[in-house]
Amino acid sequence: MATQRRKLRVGLCGAGLGGLAAAIAIARAGCDVTILEAASELGEIGAGIQMTPNVSRLLIKWGVSEIIGDDLVQCNYINMRRTDGKVIQRTELYPKVVREYGFPWWMVHRHHLHCGLAEGARRHGVHIVTGARVAKIEFEQSPVKVTTEKGKEYEFDLLIGSDGLKSVVRRTLFPHVQPRAATNNAAYRAVLPYEEVWQKVPESREFGNAIDVWSIEKGYVITYPISAGRDWNAVFSHYRDNPVTDVEEDVDMKEVREYFKDVDPRLKKIIDIIPSTKRWPLLITGPLESWSNPQKNVVLMGDAAHSMHNHLAQGAATSMEDGAFLGRVLQEVVRGVLTLEEAVHLYEKTRMPRAWIKQQTSFAMGAMYMAPKPMDAYRDAASAASVEKTVEQQEILNLQTSSKQVTTPDANELSWNLWGAPDTVRSIFSYDAEGDADHAVLVYLSEKTPWDINTGMSEGVERKYTGWFLPEEHIGRITRAKGAKL
Repeated sequence: MATQRRKLRVGLCGAGLGGLAAAIAIARAGCDVTILEAASELGEIGAGIQMTPNVSRLLIKWGVSEIIGDDLVQCNYINMRRTDGKVIQRTELYPKVVREYGFPWWMVHRHHLHCGLAEGARRHGVHIVTGARVAKIEFEQSPVKVTTEKGKEYEFDLLIGSDGLKSVVRRTLFPHVQPRAATNNAAYRAVLPYEEVWQKVPESREFGNAIDVWSIEKGYVITYPISAGRDWNAVFSHYRDNPVTDVEEDVDMKEVREYFKDVDPRLKKIIDIIPSTKRWPLLITGPLESWSNPQKNVVLMGDAAHSMHNHLAQGAATSMEDGAFLGRVLQEVVRGVLTLEEAVHLYEKTRMPRAWIKQQTSFAMGAMYMAPKPMDAYRDAASAASVEKTVEQQEILNLQTSSKQVTTPDANELSWNLWGAPDTVRSIFSYDAEGDADHAVLVYLSEKTPWDINTGMSEGVERKYTGWFLPEEHIGRITRAKGAKL
């Protein structure tokens, strides 16, 4: 008979953005999925978030984008600005980046994204249990036993720690690991109705449908539209005298206005009408030596494993990639191609370096946003060409080119703005987590199993491709073909 399918019970501790995304991906793999969420009801605090092409592709594939609908906003440009508002670097998101890399670059409110993912998880058959704060995890033998504070017990073949910065699962596996404030950098956040912004600051209409970033020496401001263009979202990066390690409520707005008093007058007027804000910490976790226990039946993902600075807008996105990758390798466990231990091994081997690279890239991006003198002058000069249109480029935009040269060199091919630099767009923002997982499985099977010197075919790859439908006596004929008729 063909390879037998395995039943796999997967539990997730935490129903945040990453946990819900992982639940969808793993349910699509054919697993029985349960999420244990500590809160009494689902919800997401915060403000706007970017869904770059590496994860917008997942929202589309999973049907979540249709649930969220028009609350996903596609901006046309990223405008990097000096403190006074002058544009020093520009990246065209639409149509250029979308056309070249195939997927949208969406802005969305965290609440809308969370609701969309939660509904998507339910539609995929995920069992979401609220009010289920985990008190005890027993993982020395399988199945993993989880007990909540209310005394409810669950058993899983695999438990995934998707419970964020204050992860109970991470504390159980690695009690010595603590997220850290690598610098004294922190962030304010704010959301205002555009109707109010335009009424009180009419010149703000000049910004248009764009991500705008104002750079200052010890901070920056990023703004963009969310909620179908109804709301203006902003993040204010700044420094404190001491590290910030937890959310601080009810920050004095005088402090915010004083810190950003020298910014673009249009932006300053908007800051003046913000009624309140909070201060959010920017904490880094890891890089860790492992994300799992020795038995490979408990594993971390998302902020529990690799929290990072927000300067590249990849914290939640990286968590969602983790979930998509796990879904693909666990599907191979369900199909009998991999063991659970092998799947967790491939997840760690492949995803841990990618998460670390993103942590580094995010840190570097923040440093370039907030470059001190004279570094800022070198930065601005390096991107001057990106804000100028050549004759050829203008003709192409107008679709009236008479030039023999239809395209021109990319002024951002070497760009300090890592949101728009082609090398990071190619390696980070157009990354396909599911495709990466499929490739990792094939490489592993090729290296693990014998291969025929004549055909070059490995037994493992052939079994993966054909074992689900061919009787056992026929599996291996392709590997051993040696040019014979099959």
